[in-house]
Amino acid sequence: MRRIAQFATVATVALGSALGVAGVADAATPSPTLVRPMSYHSGSSGCFNWSWADGITSTTVYYHNTCNYTATLDIWWKTGSVQSLHAVTAKAGAKGSIKENGSISSIS
Repeated sequence: MRRIAQFATVATVALGSALGVAGVADAATPSPTLVRPMSYHSGSSGCFNWSWADGITSTTVYYHNTCNYTATLDIWWKTGSVQSLHAVTAKAGAKGSIKENGSISSIS
């Protein structure tokens, strides 16, 4: 009975690999794109830690105010040839996000 179970496991993994389906061994190895996309950006500016990943038509910036007072983070978005400033004011310790069309030009 044990031989049949071992054969079934080997056959399932082999068939999954042949079809391009994640098998037991493949599932244990995380893909780098699932962990952190290549377009991931992070950093800090003054009181804020921030991050974003490049989107297709919009971008979401995640932020965290690490200071013990209210502070403002300036985010410059670019949509086509137009740049616009979005100032995010957050209380001490606040976390949040802001989503806009376009891509990020700079954060300060």
